Amino acid sequence: MRKHFSQTQRQFKQSAQTRITVSVVGLFLALLMVFPVQALQGPLSDLLRGEIAVEGQTRNERQRELPTIFREVLVRLTGTTEVLEHERVRAELRQVNDYLLQFGYQQRDGQLYLQASFDETRVRQLLQQANVPLWTGQRPNLLLWLAEDHPELGVRLVTRSEEREFLQALRATTQRRGVEILMPLMDLEDQMAIGPRDVWGRFQREVLRASERYPVSGIVSARMYRQVEEDYFAENVDDREGIEVEVVTDEPLDDERPLILEATVIVGDMSFNTFMVGDDEASLAEQFVHEVSDRIAAIFISRGDREMAQIRVRIVGLRQVSQVLSAENLLTSQAQVQSVHLQQFQQGVADFTVVIRGGAQALAQALDFDRRLRRTALRLSPVAEGDTDEPAVSEVVLSDEPDVEFEWQ
Repeated sequence: MRKHFSQTQRQFKQSAQTRITVSVVGLFLALLMVFPVQALQGPLSDLLRGEIAVEGQTRNERQRELPTIFREVLVRLTGTTEVLEHERVRAELRQVNDYLLQFGYQQRDGQLYLQASFDETRVRQLLQQANVPLWTGQRPNLLLWLAEDHPELGVRLVTRSEEREFLQALRATTQRRGVEILMPLMDLEDQMAIGPRDVWGRFQREVLRASERYPVSGIVSARMYRQVEEDYFAENVDDREGIEVEVVTDEPLDDERPLILEATVIVGDMSFNTFMVGDDEASLAEQFVHEVSDRIAAIFISRGDREMAQIRVRIVGLRQVSQVLSAENLLTSQAQVQSVHLQQFQQGVADFTVVIRGGAQALAQALDFDRRLRRTALRLSPVAEGDTDEPAVSEVVLSDEPDVEFEWQ
C-alpha cells in the first residue's frame, strides 16, 4: 500500500511539473505575442570601439585623434563612408567628447595606441537625426582568391600566410570597416581544385566550385599586376567558355609602376566588377576594402528604400522556445527592421508581423547570408508611396500565406 502510494505521489509530481512547464512556456509565448519587440536593441559594443596609433598621452594629441576614431566607428556602424558627408555628422565630429564613453592607452609591439569607445544611445540618436540607418544585421563574409603576376615566378596565387603589405593592410582595413574577408587555405585540396590561371582569368565556374568547401556568403576573384604598356598583354579566347583571357608576356616589371587590382565580387544572386590603381600594395588593399564594403552595404541599406511596409514572416522547423526567441532576435537585429511581433507559434511554425524598410525583398536579401535560415518562399507585395517625407507604413493584409518564409536550420 505504501509502495503504491509512493508511485502515485511521484506520478502526481511529474504531472504537476509537466503542467507547470507547459504553463511557463505558454506564458512566455503569450508575452512575446502581446509585447512586440522593437528592433535594434542589441549591444553594439564591438562596433563602437576603435583605436589609433599615437606618440604620447598628451591631451592635445588625444583631442586631435579622437575625431578620427569616431569617424571610423560611424563608418563601421553604417557600412558606408557616405555617413561622413552629412552636415549634422560633420558638425558633431567637433563635439566628439559628448559621445565619448571611455578612453585608454595600450602598448603593443612597441607602439602606443589610443583606444576609445562611444555611447550607443547618443550615436543612435545622431544617425537617426541624419537619417542614416545602422547596419546591424548579419554581414556577408567573403572569400578572396587573389592571383598576381610575380616578376620572377609568373602568375601565382597569393596565400594568406605571406608577410606582405597587401595582406597586412587588408586585415587592418577590414577590421576598421567591420567586414570579414577571408583567404583560402591553399592546402592540397585547394591546389587540386583550382590553379593560378583560373583565378587570373576569373573563370567563375572553377572559382565557385573550389569555394564550396568554405562557409562564406560571397566570393571574390581578383588579379593584381603592375601597370604596363598596351602591348604587354596579348588577347586570347579560352575554348572552355569563350571568355577573353589576358596572357602575360615575359617583359620584366618595373616596381615603380602603379599597381592595378581587378576583381569580380559575387554575393548571393548579385555580382559586380571593380578596378582600382594604387601606388603600393597597402594603398591598393585599402582602396579594395573600402570599395567592396561600400558596394555591399549599398545592396542591403539602399538610400531609396525609405518606405516602411508591414509584412508577414513565417519560420518553420522551430522545435524549442529558445529557437523562437533566437529567430525573433535575428529578425530584430536587421538594420531595416523597425519592429517585430510574434503572431502565433504552433507545431514548430512561428508567424511574425514585421515592420521593415524596403519590404519582404529587403528582409529576404539580408537573411540570405545567415546560415541559421534557409529561404523557402518569397511573395512580393507592393509598397504604397507616402505623400510626406516621413517614412510611411504600407499596411499589408495578412493572409494565410506569408510574404517570406524560412526554414530554421
